[in-house]
Amino acid sequence: MFFTQSEQYESIVRGQHGRPDHYPEPEDTGSLMFFIQRNKNTNTVIYEANVKSDGLLDLNDPIRISWISFEENEKQYTKELNYIQEKLAYGCRTEVISGDLIRFRFVAYDKIEFFMARRETGKFKVYLAHEKSRIELKMIYIYAEDLGVFPLVKFAEFFGTDTATGDRFYKKLILE
Repeated sequence: MFFTQSEQYESIVRGQHGRPDHYPEPEDTGSLMFFIQRNKNTNTVIYEANVKSDGLLDLNDPIRISWISFEENEKQYTKELNYIQEKLAYGCRTEVISGDLIRFRFVAYDKIEFFMARRETGKFKVYLAHEKSRIELKMIYIYAEDLGVFPLVKFAEFFGTDTATGDRFYKKLILE
């Protein structure tokens, strides 16, 4: 179930209930569509459009997923997901609708449908439908408790922009 707190967007984004104030944001390299951060540490999972040198999307592997490790001395490095992270947590199942439109769901939680689409600018972004609005997703923050081998996700917060109004979007998905 989603809970709305849009009127408190600024305080929520900056740590009141979820994502801590000090968390860095990854640099937009042009192919970045959105990112996921967690309460465990500042390391960030980034989702980028996998565009080939000819400007076309690689339809066999449209989403490139990797980690950005933010170390204490602010040195960053990127690495690929490991097998378990890809197959059980952060990976996606994709369906090609057209060369510019991909439908996908996360492997860890497949109840929400996302769409990757090319904008007028030529860049790809990720969208989700909420009620009667189309939301351009910017980030997801996940809060989980460590309970043995696999963490138990308590909630996920979605941040983005309503494409019709330009208003900031925030929703909290409680997973208990």
